Amino acid sequence: MKPIALAVFVATLGITGCQNPVRDPIDSVVQVVTDPKKEVQKGTRQYPFALAQSGGDLTQFPVTTAYLNGLIQRLAKTANSPFPWEIRLINDGSINAWALPGGKMGVNYGLLKAVETEAELVSVLGHEMAHSIELHGTGRETFGALVGLAAQVIEIGISEPGTKPGSNKLIGLGQNILMGQYSQSNELEADRVGVDLMVRAGFDPRGAIGMQEKLAKLGSGGNSVAQKLLGTHPISRERLAAIKSEVSKYPKAGQSTSDAFAQAQSEIKQLESGLQLVTEARKAGTEKQFSDALKLTERALKILPNEHSVWRLQAELLVANKEPRQAIQSALKVRDLNPSDPISELLLGYCYDSAGDKANGDLARSRAKRLVK
Repeated sequence: MKPIALAVFVATLGITGCQNPVRDPIDSVVQVVTDPKKEVQKGTRQYPFALAQSGGDLTQFPVTTAYLNGLIQRLAKTANSPFPWEIRLINDGSINAWALPGGKMGVNYGLLKAVETEAELVSVLGHEMAHSIELHGTGRETFGALVGLAAQVIEIGISEPGTKPGSNKLIGLGQNILMGQYSQSNELEADRVGVDLMVRAGFDPRGAIGMQEKLAKLGSGGNSVAQKLLGTHPISRERLAAIKSEVSKYPKAGQSTSDAFAQAQSEIKQLESGLQLVTEARKAGTEKQFSDALKLTERALKILPNEHSVWRLQAELLVANKEPRQAIQSALKVRDLNPSDPISELLLGYCYDSAGDKANGDLARSRAKRLVK
């Protein structure tokens, strides 16, 4: 099954006082035509689909989730952004973060594990916010068109057109994000604006250098956990030199860590064994070792019993393992845990179809359509 491409760095709105030194003509046009209200509506509609495709949001990490949203609100205040910024923690161990139109963001738990200081984490958040602020994604559809994605997924009922229910193919939620690259000028600008945002918010800009150097080292060593971020934000000598030059303009001051940062990392560490089992289950499922993958999800659910993304994975695996009736029960649990999410209904419809129950499958998809805002 081919993955559905998602655009995960699409633009929001420019801020007063941020000048673009390398403004491409298309970006200038976008600044004029972009409607902030439409950007918010677009992001809100796309959010559940982006969350599902990137791994599913983790809802049982309240300390980390509150901490991340506190950080993004602090940066948004600095940026004078009018959008209702929101971050969800994503069930993915790789290093990555993304932003949708209108202030919707996702941060992989793998990023929280990888950073050594709060300033390093903030540098990534500021960089992604800067891409949105400077309207890079809207101008270039950098990661493919998200416009109409929700309608497309509703239409095909999650699986691809022509894919038969129960065909031993995983839906692929949480594994199939496709990403493109920003231009070098976009990256340089996001670095510059991101550093400015974090300095004005009171963070140590040297965290941006530390993060870049960390990613460069991981990339040179072929570390797989860094490939998602490096694939969309390649690090060059020019970028490293430019960010060092930008940081040198500011005094060696600012917040580099906090008790809240340590508490967020601690919360993830406490449940990391369950998260790692999910990673192993996804890998086994991709290799069509469905029975092994299901054993791993059972173990993961003992540690993370109320995470809908884990139950969702189990439902997918059960369908692939030709156990559609059991898959329906897992999908019903997903819906119980996340009743307002259209993906929950789409998954349930997929499981009903796999069991040959088209009537209930159609009802589930109808409910999904009503949940798409």
